[in-house]
Amino acid sequence: MKEIIFKQIGYIKSPFDDVEDVPKRVSDAMEVEGELVVYEEYLESMADMKVDEEYMVIFYLDKCEGFKQTVPLRGDGPLTSLFSTRAPCRPNPIGVSNIIVKKIDENVVKFNGVDMLNNTPILDIKKVF
Repeated sequence: MKEIIFKQIGYIKSPFDDVEDVPKRVSDAMEVEGELVVYEEYLESMADMKVDEEYMVIFYLDKCEGFKQTVPLRGDGPLTSLFSTRAPCRPNPIGVSNIIVKKIDENVVKFNGVDMLNNTPILDIKKVF
């Protein structure tokens, strides 16, 4: 197999330090504000980002260790196959969340849609069209 290497472009400031506290539903996450702190070397890549627009954040779930192929839905529901859930621990611990930008101050983006832990590494940001 080919080795795949990603480069961290920043990190997420979140009010959540424990996975048990992270919202399990997207609608609940939209009530929570956090920050994307993008490394300054990527400022030019942020030039056209706008407030009130939706972006997809791709991040590395660095706190996960191992995974199970069947997990409880939303952490406490019926057992469900892993790929039918948003469970964080996966064969490749990559998270994807849609966010709404609330404010941009140079390399810091305030957003709603926090469903990740504090200091989670950011891999990429993509505009949702």
